[in-house]
Amino acid sequence: MLDTLNARPVNSGVGPHRTDMQNDNTSRTMFDRIADGRTDLVFDYLSEGHSANSTDKDGVSLIKWCAYYGDVSAIRFLLANGESINSLGEDLGLNAAAFHGHWRLCQFLIENGADVNRPLADTGETPLHAALCNANDLAHNYVIKVLLANGANPNCATKESVETGSFMRDCRTKAETPLHRAAAFGDEETIQLLLDAGATIDAKDMNGDSPLTWASWHLRPDSILRKLCYGDFSIRPERRSMEINLLGEPHV
Repeated sequence: MLDTLNARPVNSGVGPHRTDMQNDNTSRTMFDRIADGRTDLVFDYLSEGHSANSTDKDGVSLIKWCAYYGDVSAIRFLLANGESINSLGEDLGLNAAAFHGHWRLCQFLIENGADVNRPLADTGETPLHAALCNANDLAHNYVIKVLLANGANPNCATKESVETGSFMRDCRTKAETPLHRAAAFGDEETIQLLLDAGATIDAKDMNGDSPLTWASWHLRPDSILRKLCYGDFSIRPERRSMEINLLGEPHV
């Protein structure tokens, strides 16, 4: 399980809890370094005789820390030494990998059976939704490409009014599609990727708002708004921004 509010792995209460390393200061120090990002030390840690299923003092496993940092090589090594990919959760960690922008890990997890359309049980958010919680992030564009190439449905909607950890605080789902989120936070490439994959341009959320509505609320530039116009909505090619119009024209 991943606490996306804090963006750190948390103990799910499931799986083995080892105590051998807790009594070994040397191994604890190495595990702490792994948890702080030195996932390359997984190879050294196991070479000292520790289990691939080892957990830290809070019960968070090595494989979850390696997934948090997107280290596919370390994960492959743990799996080759007795760890199970199922330790990453029912979705095999794909939602979290998409959220963190780890496209290589997403690809690896999909190759190992992760379902690109599996929604979170509480919110209905799919990996595509998870990849669309950051503004204009190139890494997440790569994730979206991987997900769509592997059959991700661009029209899956979240549940209504469920608190979500995908954003920082006090946020609830609105039965929105990935295109709604892309309209608010994605770049032109992201939006075009979703449209090319069959995203419904006039899809409505629980409030009757379209992706164009979300883009308008978030004050997106004309280049974004034009991609999302549908029906009678349009933007004049010669339209100038309000900031420019308010400057007027000096007669000189």
